[in-house]
Amino acid sequence: MGYDDRRLEVAQAAWRVIVQEGLDRTSMRAIAQELGSSTGVVTHYFRDKEELILFALEQVVESTLESMRACAQGQQGIDRLEQMIVAALPLADSDRGDWKVWIAFLGYSIGRDRLIQQHQNRYDRIRQILYQELADLQAAKLIRADLDLTLEANALIALVDGIGTGVVICPEQFSAEQQRFLVHQHIHALRA
Repeated sequence: MGYDDRRLEVAQAAWRVIVQEGLDRTSMRAIAQELGSSTGVVTHYFRDKEELILFALEQVVESTLESMRACAQGQQGIDRLEQMIVAALPLADSDRGDWKVWIAFLGYSIGRDRLIQQHQNRYDRIRQILYQELADLQAAKLIRADLDLTLEANALIALVDGIGTGVVICPEQFSAEQQRFLVHQHIHALRA
């Protein structure tokens, strides 16, 4: 197993500990135990908990972006945007772990400027992708011309964050069908 593969394995162990225990109780020792190794193995790949958490979070973001890209393939028009947004949601129980890591990171970031900056960078990447999708739809006259695309990209991010947080906290309130419905209603309100 190569360095990058082992590093990813350590990050996945961290992800599992965060989901089970919460970020505040996640330690290098707990991650090592989950991995079945020593703390020295973990610190060989990551200097500290913050570096490891940032790497684990980046894996969650990359996985979400990959799902969004995959769902967009073969889709056109407003349906493409809708499928991209739906792909970011925790529709299945197996998706909730990623959302628990995301939410845990948000709470952990408060008061830590470096982490807040990293999180802002992730939101900027997502915002740019959504902005471009919206701009393409607006140019094709498929959504209203009066929309502020930056504001709408932020609204879509807030919609996804709100639904994802709701699923983690009150899963019975947000079935997969309800999540899809909320996205559909919002996206189709943008039509020209």
